[in-house]
Amino acid sequence: MEESLALVGRLAREAGPPVVAASSLGSWHWCSIKAWHSTSLFNAGWLSPDSLPLEAWRGLALLWAAEFSKNSFIRVIRGRLLHGEDPGSAIGDALQGAALARRLAQGGAEEMQRLNREGVVPVLGLIDPGAYERQLRRYAEADDPVEYYRREEWPLIARKPRGRVYTVIGVPDQVEWSPAGLRVVEVKTTSRPQLMRRRQRGYWAARTQLAAYAWILSERWPVEEAVLLVRDASGATVLRERLDPGELAAWFEDHVLPEIGDWLASPRPPAKPARPPCRSCEYGGRHPLTREGSPSTA
Repeated sequence: MEESLALVGRLAREAGPPVVAASSLGSWHWCSIKAWHSTSLFNAGWLSPDSLPLEAWRGLALLWAAEFSKNSFIRVIRGRLLHGEDPGSAIGDALQGAALARRLAQGGAEEMQRLNREGVVPVLGLIDPGAYERQLRRYAEADDPVEYYRREEWPLIARKPRGRVYTVIGVPDQVEWSPAGLRVVEVKTTSRPQLMRRRQRGYWAARTQLAAYAWILSERWPVEEAVLLVRDASGATVLRERLDPGELAAWFEDHVLPEIGDWLASPRPPAKPARPPCRSCEYGGRHPLTREGSPSTA
């Protein structure tokens, strides 16, 4: 099973641009392996169903089973509700996700192929390549980032780091005008606010994601404010931190890209984390095996 996940990860990155999502960069602080898997699924949309080996279909079944199962996690449902989503939609997705995850867990590669043929999973990854290219053009043509963010159904922002083969992408929680200028906001929910206040892993995951958005936007517009907003399960604000967007963008370029981004874009999975996976990890013990070393995005 480990080989199937490593295989589909390599093939997806070779087929894709590749892309590295801001959310995956943040997830690295929780688990490097989980972040690498999520990057695999972001790039798997560029895979062709006609030329995939069976082992890769097995890997895709595991990735999609994990993805579907997330919709039924209590923390995910709570976060969606606190972000203002329709309760019926969140609960409906949870029920459907649990059913599809069960089908894939039981049927493996054959069930994954069936879902693809039936159009349940029409694209093998989280991104449709055609929609991605169209949205990149719309972002490149946008003059006002706030108007773009409010107008678009998928307000994707993207930037390719100098000297690297991958593109960093994401959709911020809020992009708005403030008296100071352009403001980008990252909103997180937590059931353990004390850990966010102590600047533990959840804090650095959120800060990394916010830094990615500040770095992407700063390529085209001056970003004057970057705000990290954390709410507890009741919706009350437990942390509101204003960060210097210039310092965030510089930290992202100097540290996050070489220390995290290059690994996520690499066709080789990172080494196993020192600690075992979390009890809530949707991948369980299916961690790809790899040698210690430096990432390679060649």
